[in-house]
Amino acid sequence: MAGLVGAMFRPVLELYESGSKEQIRAVQQMDAEVNACLSGIRQYVAAIPAEAFSKDQLKTARSLMEYAIRLETAGDVVARRLTVLAGEMRKKELRFSRDGWLEITRMHEAILANLQLASNVLISDDLESARLLSLEKTELKRMERDSRKRHLRRLQGGGRESFDTSDIHLETLRALREFNSHIAAVAYPVLYRNGQLLETRLIENLPDQNDEGLEEPAR
Repeated sequence: MAGLVGAMFRPVLELYESGSKEQIRAVQQMDAEVNACLSGIRQYVAAIPAEAFSKDQLKTARSLMEYAIRLETAGDVVARRLTVLAGEMRKKELRFSRDGWLEITRMHEAILANLQLASNVLISDDLESARLLSLEKTELKRMERDSRKRHLRRLQGGGRESFDTSDIHLETLRALREFNSHIAAVAYPVLYRNGQLLETRLIENLPDQNDEGLEEPAR
């Protein structure tokens, strides 16, 4: 399921630049496979007798089920928002400003790295990888916020490309941030089990900013 979501996300920039209707539709159709995976996971977990689980195994199964839901939602972000925005760009023959496109490209690259890191956490339960993934989530929030501010400054400077693509640019930033947030959720159970979450924050090394906190995992 994580692999499918990653496969949906990787070509997003290409869709914005030169994606055809067929290419956009192909990515959107992959969302049905992601949904089918979630359904299969639900059925599998529901079919296992509760008494077959230890307390710790029940927590693990619950955490994995919750992450599967996050992955399905991340797939929706691609299929219902990013591809739609890409289609609008192609239909209207719009182009981001050079700086705006560079900012989006950097966010996309950072999320691709986080997808790999999330896979490592999912497979290994590695604490250091989980800590790094949470910190990278904070960094991506900062990137989104900084890009939004720079975009508004470009609008004030009268940049025509920035004006024409303003709504799409801002919606893309929000969608990228939300996608990354869902992917990074795999870190929460690992951090919580290891006592690394305190009042919804990493105990150490997390910047003290009001909007950068981590959601505490469901108990």
